[in-house]
Amino acid sequence: MPADTTWSRVPGTAQLAGYAYRQVFRHASVPNGHGGLIRYSTGKGALLTCAGHDVLLMPQGAPFDHAVDTMFRYNTLTDTALAPADVAQNVRHQACGEDGRFTFGNLPVGAWYVVTMIGSDPGDVAVSAVRTQAGQAAHVTLQHRWNWPPSWRHPPSLW
Repeated sequence: MPADTTWSRVPGTAQLAGYAYRQVFRHASVPNGHGGLIRYSTGKGALLTCAGHDVLLMPQGAPFDHAVDTMFRYNTLTDTALAPADVAQNVRHQACGEDGRFTFGNLPVGAWYVVTMIGSDPGDVAVSAVRTQAGQAAHVTLQHRWNWPPSWRHPPSLW
C-alpha cells in the first residue's frame, strides 16, 4: 500500500456528517416559431437524495485521485482502480439514510473524498473533498452539478 494513505486506517477522534441532494424540475417544451423548442421548468420540482445508496469515504492520495475522477466522469460508484484489496481496505462505507444524511465516526485527521449516488435509475454521482480535525465534527453537503467537464474539481461556467 502506498505510504501516503496508510494514515486513513488509524482510528481517530474526528467525525464527518453529511447530506447529499439534488433538486430536479419537470420540463415542458413549446415550439419557438423558428423550428426549435423553448424548454422551461414547471412546478416547484422534487428533491432527490442519496437515500439507500452507499456513501464512500476515501483518503485523498494518489491511488484515489484517479478513481474519484473516473467515478464522477462515468457516473458510477465502482471503478477498477478500487479493485485491489490493498486499496479497497482504505475505503470506508456508510449507508445513506432515508433523509439523505450520513455520518462517519472515529476518523483520523486528514483530507478525504466523499462520494455517493443521488437519485436512482441510474442516479448521479456527487463528490466533495473534506478535511477532518481531531475532536471536531466536519460537515459536508454533496450536490450533483453535471458530468461535464470530466472532473468534479472544475465546475462548468456558463459565462
